[in-house]
Amino acid sequence: MRQQFKDLDTWRGKLTAVWICLAPPTALVVVFVAGGVTSNTFIVDAQALSQPRNDSVFDDLAENLPAGPGVDGSVPSEQKSQVEVPVTGAVDSAQQPITGVTGDVSGIPGTVLAAYQKAANDLALAQPNCGITWPLLAGIGKVESAHASGGRVDTNGVTRGKILGPVLDGGPGMAAIADTDQGLYDGDAKWDRAVGPMQFIPGTWKSFGADGNGDGVKDPHNIFDAARAAGNYLCAGGANLKDPQGLVQAVLRYNHSMDYVSTVLRWMQTYSSTTVTIPDSTDPITPPADQSGNVQNDPTPPPTTPVTPPVTQPTTPAPTTPQPTTPRPTTPTPTPPKSPQGTHPTTGPSRPTVPTTPPTTPPTTPPTTPPTTPPTTPPTTPPTTPPTTPPTTPPTTPPTTPPTTCGPNETSPPTLPPTDPPAPDPSCTVPPTTPAPQDTTPAPESTPVASQSTPT
Repeated sequence: MRQQFKDLDTWRGKLTAVWICLAPPTALVVVFVAGGVTSNTFIVDAQALSQPRNDSVFDDLAENLPAGPGVDGSVPSEQKSQVEVPVTGAVDSAQQPITGVTGDVSGIPGTVLAAYQKAANDLALAQPNCGITWPLLAGIGKVESAHASGGRVDTNGVTRGKILGPVLDGGPGMAAIADTDQGLYDGDAKWDRAVGPMQFIPGTWKSFGADGNGDGVKDPHNIFDAARAAGNYLCAGGANLKDPQGLVQAVLRYNHSMDYVSTVLRWMQTYSSTTVTIPDSTDPITPPADQSGNVQNDPTPPPTTPVTPPVTQPTTPAPTTPQPTTPRPTTPTPTPPKSPQGTHPTTGPSRPTVPTTPPTTPPTTPPTTPPTTPPTTPPTTPPTTPPTTPPTTPPTTPPTTPPTTCGPNETSPPTLPPTDPPAPDPSCTVPPTTPAPQDTTPAPESTPVASQSTPT
């Protein structure tokens, strides 16, 4: 008995040891099985991260940014964008924007939209090789100032108060630019600020400022002037915005950030397909309360992130199958057959009845039963000897060629109005046992002619 307990203790110890050794691997297996979705997801994500991004073609541009600040005074940033940059050239709108209401995500105030469109149209004439489009200008205006603070412009395009960026005193993310305009545009005689709806620093405006509405004044606080100046800057140096590399390089010159480029280009794609026009705002622009400015930078990403420009449906109509044209049948002039010597015609020729309209379909099969009544119109040349008896069994189908011989009482089955009456075979003669009298009646001098059909 004691030996049995001793053996039991031994086995218990062995089982405990085995459990201690197997517990950690077993627990790991349970965790992986229970959390299989998470582990698999992690593997897939790791594989996705290992794949090169499509915008890796722009890595050289991000690593070689232009020297100096951008248009708005921002300093260069060589980091890759968090959201992939669309690989596309500048795209235009496929349709005219429709009317929307205030608050639409893809809405652009009416006067601001008109300024973008006018600048793009004018530059298409002045620099046709640039390829700038108004959705691209709209993407920049959206990010820089939320379209002039939500369309707070008058009918001439002048903002209802000055839109000012942060003081460029070397703060975080900003360059240190001492005053260059004596406070003319930004009201600061010590430091410069980015000004207007497209956020130009005074020094850049001095080089690229434009008169977009033709009033004789270059005003960075006028949306028409600012939009045209932004187009001049993007097209500078012979840039080709229809090429993806040229487009990214131009937008990087405007603001040295790949995140900025990604946001602008995705808004460009959105505006090219889903823009709506919303009313301008009559609210005034509140002056800045501190050095951070009052500009409404809007880095909000678009509602969708298309990676390719929208496809334009082809306008060429689908080919249509031409209807077959059937030539209008003509009514031939029937010629009565001449009876050869010794031939008994079964029926005399009758004047054909000309239909008023041409037949639509030709007869396919002849009647199987010969007519039992004589024709209503008497023949012009009556037969000398009437037929004795009709054939007992008419042919079911008309012969393609007339028979070579025939009996004295054999006749051809009648058909519908013929298009060309068959000529009798001169070899078909009646045996000499029953000679027919000589036909002394002269042939008609003129053959019956069908009346001319009236075309329909």
